[in-house]
Amino acid sequence: MHVGILGVYHLGFFGVLIPYLAFKSSRALATRPLPPKVRYLRSQIVVLMVFFVISAFVARREWIDVFPRAVPGASTVALGAALLVALVTLMRPMWRKRVEERSRKVWLFMPRTRQERLLWIGCSVAAGVSEETTYRGVMFALLWRLTGSPVAAALIAATVFSISHALQGGKSMAIIFGFALAFQALAWMSGSLYVAMAVHALYDAAAGLAYGAYGEKLGYPIEPMPA
Repeated sequence: MHVGILGVYHLGFFGVLIPYLAFKSSRALATRPLPPKVRYLRSQIVVLMVFFVISAFVARREWIDVFPRAVPGASTVALGAALLVALVTLMRPMWRKRVEERSRKVWLFMPRTRQERLLWIGCSVAAGVSEETTYRGVMFALLWRLTGSPVAAALIAATVFSISHALQGGKSMAIIFGFALAFQALAWMSGSLYVAMAVHALYDAAAGLAYGAYGEKLGYPIEPMPA
């Protein structure tokens, strides 16, 4: 199937503009004060939901079935659970290390109050649904049509996804690239995005809550670190 004009716009917006803005924002925050955490989390939820609406609309017009009626099988759910446990186990030492090193940007991902924790969970769910729909669903399908190769499509989509998280730093971007490929494989094996969405959301929630717990335990300041 060909890629229509809306598909081209989707690739240009999420494949070029969003990564560019992510890099620009990351560089700006390196020398400027961090935004208030509650405002930042609220804005992220809104942005993610807008992105979801755009991707869902493009999927419908480009005949991409991102929400099939098929229910994921027990084996896929078990595989997703195993992947979640592996990712959390792998990343916990890094989360603690970033808090110990007083990484400045990690403050944005460190909910400490009840309101911040609720917003973080909401942001995690929004990210799981929106980003899986956008990158593992719509972008992957469009790139597959353009390249004729699911492997090339997965690699390009994972690269774009990692660059779009430039705010988290270079090492995190490399890890996110691997995560993106793992989520893509999970979606491929299950035949839908549902399990990948759940694993993504639960992982993000676990990461933020762990950052918050480590912050309290290791004495990370409540206020953001100076630039």
